[in-house]
Amino acid sequence: MMQTTRARMLSIYDLLLALGAIYCGIQMVRSNYGIFAEQYPESWATNLPFDSWVMPGILAIVIFGLGNIIASLFSFVSRGNSSWYISMIMGALFFFGLILQYMLVQETYIVTTPFLILSVIQICLSAYVLIGYRKEL
Repeated sequence: MMQTTRARMLSIYDLLLALGAIYCGIQMVRSNYGIFAEQYPESWATNLPFDSWVMPGILAIVIFGLGNIIASLFSFVSRGNSSWYISMIMGALFFFGLILQYMLVQETYIVTTPFLILSVIQICLSAYVLIGYRKEL
């Protein structure tokens, strides 16, 4: 029973991350240059590999939105001991994506640290589910 609770907790967390990614992605696509263009320093423009926020918004929706929905469904439905696997991949992708962003821009933005924390929480929750399965063996 405890393992089911662990997997459900991971599934809910994945779903919340997915909803957040989809919401931010839609805001980026809709604004194009608007709200997000005003929030980032002008010095970043020369380091960014894109001209508008449409493509990063679409990538946020597809990779982090849909990816975390798949991870959530897999954690919720799967009864095997690999329900944590996709969530771990998504957490690592989120974490290393933020590290790559820092390497490209050479600065951190106000949301970088909270996003790093969210990715570490996802990785830790995935490990928590994995440990629960290992204890059952």
